[in-house]
Amino acid sequence: MRKGTGIAGATMLFGPRDQAPDLVQAMQFLLDDLRGEGRRIAAIKLTPSTLRLRSDPYELVLTLAEAPLPLSAMQGLLRPPMGDAPDFARVHLGRTLRIHRHAMGFLLRRRGAPILDLDEAMRTLAEEGRFCLLPVIEATGPSMLVWQPGGLVLTAEEFRRAGADLLLQPGDASVPLTPPRTERLALPRPGARTVIAESPPGTTPATRQDRAAAASLGRLFGRSAPPARAPLLPRLDRASDRVNAALRDKAPEPGSPARQAASFWGAVLPALTGLGGAS
Repeated sequence: MRKGTGIAGATMLFGPRDQAPDLVQAMQFLLDDLRGEGRRIAAIKLTPSTLRLRSDPYELVLTLAEAPLPLSAMQGLLRPPMGDAPDFARVHLGRTLRIHRHAMGFLLRRRGAPILDLDEAMRTLAEEGRFCLLPVIEATGPSMLVWQPGGLVLTAEEFRRAGADLLLQPGDASVPLTPPRTERLALPRPGARTVIAESPPGTTPATRQDRAAAASLGRLFGRSAPPARAPLLPRLDRASDRVNAALRDKAPEPGSPARQAASFWGAVLPALTGLGGAS
């Protein structure tokens, strides 16, 4: 992708310890955030491997790849400029490029008339792309992602902390990121007995509250709850069946507390208001 085309995207990679991404849960989290911001969902289509969503003036596509990406697709990858600080994540990211098991593509395109100011258009697209990608990352939990345009490689946590300025700046072209050679993967880590100790897949939290309850980092420092999103309140539009059933429900059964209360107030109110009595 080239700058100025009105298109931004990312490729998320999932390592051996990560669970396979779930498009349905990604769709649920994405719709929650879009509707929470008052966005109108114009169209949506979900297939086993693709999610298409249109919320004017943007169109979004998520594509799931069950197999690892070929190494030929991992060219021109760059890390953000670190200056004099060491890049501790480089080794982990390089290994993930080689041993990842699943991948998910994210594409965002602006529809309609383009923004004339190129800098403003790029910043608006980057901010919208970050806003739409954050709930997808929260739902799927990738190990890393490659932001386009620019081929910028970030961990999921780096992307959460990043702003539009980081996504727009060019990467460090002096030290490109490449997957390590296969023989390098055979070198054991210090203190480790195996190269890749695959842990059995756990249970993916079904809701954001479950995901927040599973995070315990904040409690280590005396916080009552980990930093997370505010709990989502139940929405009536999602409980239309229950609302309709409640509206069609019959009167309380005789002898029930609700029926006794209704009978009591039905006898007392006319006497208090003077509307009852003999005619």
